Amino acid sequence: MKKMLNWGAVGLITTALLDPLVYWMLEKPVPWFRDILMLAGGIGCFYFLIKYGKEL
Repeated sequence: MKKMLNWGAVGLITTALLDPLVYWMLEKPVPWFRDILMLAGGIGCFYFLIKYGKEL
């Protein structure tokens, strides 16, 4: 579970930060709502990893 939360946090935050760059390079409109949801999910995974890390 701990590894899954770690991968989720890193993957979601990285994707949320790089996705607008890719869309900007392709000259397409950036789906900001999806990127904000991915960022919130990554922060949530980090929160659970820090709060319940010793119990996992």
